[in-house]
Amino acid sequence: MMLFISLLGCSTPARVRVEPSFVNVAITSGSVGTQDAPLAFSGSPLTYGLTVTTSDVNGDAYAFNGDLNLSVRPGSFTDDPVITLVDGTWSGNIQFKDGFGPTRVWATDQGDRDTSSGRVPSFAAGVSEAIYFAYPTIAEMQATDDVQTNQLEGEFAELRVADRQVVVIARDAAGFWASDLADAPGSGNYIYVYTFSRPDDSLTLGAQLSELNGINQEYLASTQLSYPTLGVTGATFDVPPANELTGCDDAQMELLEGSRVSVTNGQIPSTFTPDSLDYADFLTYGQWPLTYGSCTVYVESGSTAQDFFPTEHVGETIGSVSGMLKEIFSMWVIVVIDGADIASGPPAPPRHSTPAVKTARSRGHQYYPEFK
Repeated sequence: MMLFISLLGCSTPARVRVEPSFVNVAITSGSVGTQDAPLAFSGSPLTYGLTVTTSDVNGDAYAFNGDLNLSVRPGSFTDDPVITLVDGTWSGNIQFKDGFGPTRVWATDQGDRDTSSGRVPSFAAGVSEAIYFAYPTIAEMQATDDVQTNQLEGEFAELRVADRQVVVIARDAAGFWASDLADAPGSGNYIYVYTFSRPDDSLTLGAQLSELNGINQEYLASTQLSYPTLGVTGATFDVPPANELTGCDDAQMELLEGSRVSVTNGQIPSTFTPDSLDYADFLTYGQWPLTYGSCTVYVESGSTAQDFFPTEHVGETIGSVSGMLKEIFSMWVIVVIDGADIASGPPAPPRHSTPAVKTARSRGHQYYPEFK
């Protein structure tokens, strides 16, 4: 009986509600487009008017004083993402870029910027109406002054292909390269799509894509889409010819990244000797130097042109080297697709091989780490 009376005397503590319960976000100026007539994708900041208000659990206006965090999905803010409400309201202009598809502005109570305020956040959130943007073309996504990134790095990106001529231009064991033929050659209209294994047989050379999206990554500073969703139209186009490299400015090379390129009468430099850094990198990574004019690119050919040993052609002019251009942190690399991509040049004058090369060959060693 005493235990029963004791339990009756206990009371449940009253729950303390943290307000605001609701955040209301409204676009007050700026074009929002429509699903049928979306705004153009923009890699430059766009300005919109915004009003944010707060409500309590009953939906009545709540005189909130504190900070809210703004975000835009998809897209990125270019100004301060924290706003301060006074008596439950804030109005002003915001700037963001890289919105695509239905894009919305979010406001969330994550606590004050000044944590010493001691205010407990409610984690209430609100979202604006949709702002409709077109999906970016490959070239629009690649348009950036920083050669080691792109407009949508880190996003699950959907690219505009339905009304374009986006076709497969090359394949390898783990993916394929695509180009938007609706844009001029050398305009950044190329991308590598990483499928993790041999591409589906429907992705033949010249096959037109009807859908292309995936996780946008900069792998060693080369743009690629991973975990892609793909579709083909059934149409086939001619694969464009290789772009001849004549310079090596980073900005120019970035616009060619992911395209098929060629170097005519390039030379394997005479400095490519066993005591050089390039030679050490070659033994580790399989990339060998090729010079043309005042430029140097590197070539990967160990697994695709196994009969060509660059160490046997030091100082020689190579008639033609073709392949797919990629970047490794501002080092530009030609990935040879098959043995026909390397054409011999005029014969070199007689020379003596270095003892280090003779020794390696006498022991049956290969020059590519993947074939040791």
